[in-house]
Amino acid sequence: MRSYVEAAARQDNVPRTQRLLDRIVPDARLHARFVNTLARMEYVGVRKMLKSRRAERLDLDGIQHILDEAVHTMRLKKAAAALGKASGARVQTFATGDTLAGDAGETYLQALDHRAEETLGDLAPEVRGEANYLLTSAAIEVRAQVFYPAYDRTLKACDAGFSVAAITKDEDRHLDEMAAGLQALLPDWKARLEPLLAAEEALYARFLGAIEEVVARPAHG
Repeated sequence: MRSYVEAAARQDNVPRTQRLLDRIVPDARLHARFVNTLARMEYVGVRKMLKSRRAERLDLDGIQHILDEAVHTMRLKKAAAALGKASGARVQTFATGDTLAGDAGETYLQALDHRAEETLGDLAPEVRGEANYLLTSAAIEVRAQVFYPAYDRTLKACDAGFSVAAITKDEDRHLDEMAAGLQALLPDWKARLEPLLAAEEALYARFLGAIEEVVARPAHG
């Protein structure tokens, strides 16, 4: 699985992401809404796991995964609230005006889930939900392993007052868990994951475009 992270780190979206981070993080109002978008996306992940995981397949690691993502949501939401209080940015909820391209962030996750569902259409229904969870989560964790370290470096460089290093550590463990789960459930998981990662790259680029559009507007949309 690490080879997929290394490949993602070489893609064009990485410098594009860094340029956005360099623009957003020093601006407390923009940054507050951006962190709130990240919190919203973590929340959407929790919601999807709670809806999709079947009781007979939910073990201790699965419960820990749900808990970890909920904690990530809370940590990011608290960081957004602190930035909002200091800058006057409104970030009380996950509504469109309280986030930075938050709708686009949620669309990215929903579209990725749908692509995974299409990839797994040949599986029996009792297996498909678990396979979708593993495959979609693996693609998201690959992205997280590229995004969060870059974001944490930018936070440190800008003296932002908080870190996402703990989130990075959790996502690293989750990636290993998804790899083990896929290996046990889907013998051909690599053939299914690789096209999903290609789709994820395009969907993530679309999400970045939505952020760029908001940032470029007068008074940041």
